[in-house]
Amino acid sequence: MNRIDAITLIIFVSVILVGLSVLVFMDMWRKRPSNLLRQRLHSVSGRGGSESRERLLQNLQRAQIEARRRKRREAMGGLGYHLNRLDTVAGSKGVRILGLLMLGLVALGLLLLATGILPRVLWVALLAVLVVPLLVGAWLYRWLINRFSRRFLNQMADAMGMIVRASQAGIPVTQSIHNVGLQFEAPLGAEFLRMGNSLLLGEDLEDVLDKAVRRIELPDFTFFSVCVLLQRESGGSIAEALENLSAIIRARRDLQLKARALTAEGRLSGQMLSAIPFVIAGLLYASNPQYIEMLFITDGGRKLLWVAGGMLLVGILSIRHIANLRV
Repeated sequence: MNRIDAITLIIFVSVILVGLSVLVFMDMWRKRPSNLLRQRLHSVSGRGGSESRERLLQNLQRAQIEARRRKRREAMGGLGYHLNRLDTVAGSKGVRILGLLMLGLVALGLLLLATGILPRVLWVALLAVLVVPLLVGAWLYRWLINRFSRRFLNQMADAMGMIVRASQAGIPVTQSIHNVGLQFEAPLGAEFLRMGNSLLLGEDLEDVLDKAVRRIELPDFTFFSVCVLLQRESGGSIAEALENLSAIIRARRDLQLKARALTAEGRLSGQMLSAIPFVIAGLLYASNPQYIEMLFITDGGRKLLWVAGGMLLVGILSIRHIANLRV
């Protein structure tokens, strides 16, 4: 190997070593803790921003659809009000479930009339096909409202505590409302999320709260709305007012539970008295079927059954009215 070849080989090896040193140095620089943390934050912020924008668009579309549907129903008058109210207390499927139940009762009444179990008289037909389904639907509607109110109030004290802590940390009330909607389950979470979506659409806070008050129809939530609006106008601290409201809600909830415990004996007695006629009828049918069948195959027996059923219904309603204390 001559001198020129040796110099060329040395230069070639030197270039390779320098290149490898640069690559190793760059790799070590990228793997520094500060650089790794910066890259991680950049990737997370980029992906989180995309997910946040997608979630925001979905909330906006859902709020727009909900707003259009409620406006169409509000134009229907009283029927639209009750349909919107049913959506509030039972969800989007509440109207469908209640309608199917009433249609099922109508079909059952027609079947009983067709098979001759019920006498084919005009007033009996109207009672079986029209009056009974409407009464059952109205009772179920009231039961759904009472269940919604009870569950909403059970969650409201904790929601007020969350808003208070967020306000003390400097988070605005409008953002806290949306966060409560994301953190809590239905029914309170759904209603607060609906308010948060309306605020995302650009609606004024006062209009959003007024619509929610008319939709929820609970005095405790009305107090919350008044506190928020007064805080926005006066600029004072909302934490103390909401803490007092939370304490009042908890006290009322404890009082309701105490009243329910005190009336438990009366309600249990009413349930037992309501079950006694059916138990006696079953025992009579088991011991002497011909004796009890007279109530079903004769006109006089059917009339007695109708009278007994009406008196039993009046008694059950009376006991429920006496046992259920309003707090």
